[in-house]
Amino acid sequence: MESYSIIANFICILSFIKNRVLFNSFTRAPQEHLLFANSFRYNRHMKQLRSANLSLLLALVAMLLLGGCQSPVKQTPTPESSPPMATVQPEIVALPKTDEFAILFVNVGRADAAILRFGETCVLIDTGADDSVPQLIAGLNLLNISRIDAVFLTHSHADHTGGLNALAANYDIPMVYSPLFSEQNKDGVGKIVKLCDKLGLNQTELITGQTVPITDSVSFAVLGPLEYNEDDDNDNSLILRFTYKETSFLFVGDAQFSEEQTLLEFGANLNSNVLKVGNHGNPDATGEDFARAVSPAFAVISTNTEADQDSANERVLAALAPASVSITQDFPLGVLLTLDESGKPVITNPSRPVFTSPAAISSIDADRQTVTISNPSGEMIDLSGCVLTCDRSGAALRFPEGTLLAAGTLLTVSGSKGGGTIVFSSEDKPLSTKKQNTVTLYSPYGETLSTRRD
Repeated sequence: MESYSIIANFICILSFIKNRVLFNSFTRAPQEHLLFANSFRYNRHMKQLRSANLSLLLALVAMLLLGGCQSPVKQTPTPESSPPMATVQPEIVALPKTDEFAILFVNVGRADAAILRFGETCVLIDTGADDSVPQLIAGLNLLNISRIDAVFLTHSHADHTGGLNALAANYDIPMVYSPLFSEQNKDGVGKIVKLCDKLGLNQTELITGQTVPITDSVSFAVLGPLEYNEDDDNDNSLILRFTYKETSFLFVGDAQFSEEQTLLEFGANLNSNVLKVGNHGNPDATGEDFARAVSPAFAVISTNTEADQDSANERVLAALAPASVSITQDFPLGVLLTLDESGKPVITNPSRPVFTSPAAISSIDADRQTVTISNPSGEMIDLSGCVLTCDRSGAALRFPEGTLLAAGTLLTVSGSKGGGTIVFSSEDKPLSTKKQNTVTLYSPYGETLSTRRD
């Protein structure tokens, strides 16, 4: 009977794959980071699958990972139960030790970014929008992270990829991971592929069935996307699941009903203790059947409901009941998840550390592409970890450790080809010569210290 079951599953999977849009061929990634040695780079050009052997291979991999096919599952009506009341935790000063596991779901407004720390290893899942960089770097500073081992981009939308430019300019990033099935530009090149090429970052595209080693004991399982959705890149979101100790986590990007249904029909192992809710908790995602399949004890929605009034939707909250749901906008820096001594998740609300500084932006010179920062006080000030941003270019500079400014002196920041004391490494022209510029200096924890317009 077991052999018949295997054959039936195999036939079901072949039927599911038939007429799907797949990619023609694949090759090994030319460069592989030592922590992530088992990933592959795939051909980016979409064609109909012509090789029967490849089709069988993909089917077998998917069958082994996902455990066979289930009959299609239809969405059930919205439950009548009231949405769970998630209590916002009081702010805390104490932070986990630097060698402890922690996830910070960063408050990046109506965007998405999560910082995952496994001891000395740090990975990011999405990077927020370009205007959320100060908050993103604040989160990294809060967790005392100075290096990033990998970045996972769930899909190509700017509210998930917008911070990558600034991160690449201020941190070494050995590898960027993204889904093989992803939106392309009009030249037929994947948008994430083009972004990584522009930034000079190594990039690997992932498909269902792969695992990405993070540490000796933790690997991310790639559950989706299972197919290419040409209508909406949200439904090409990378679906990642991992277990740390006894707790399982599921990250679904902006997956909506279409991708959720595909995962359900395919029998993916979705059950997880912690869910990063898809598409900011909008009503076109987190269907009742999907929520039931995950059955999380904790769920996190990343959004700003003033910017997106449909997000953190009542229907979604009801579908997630009885999970404890946290919304990032209610947490100044973000939702901090750690594990207690028994390995159970604990949600806390980290307070923004107090940081005061007399440092001020004293001048902006668009012709010379320079920004001057002054220290009007009578004492030495430390700018380590502070962030300087230029609104027109999106340029962001995190001041390196040991950046000191003596009393009564000036510090000049310039474009990468300028002669400043410190340079924006990724921008030749951080300032616009045609439009008004706004330059802002932030504390290491995201508070505004000084703003100036030219």
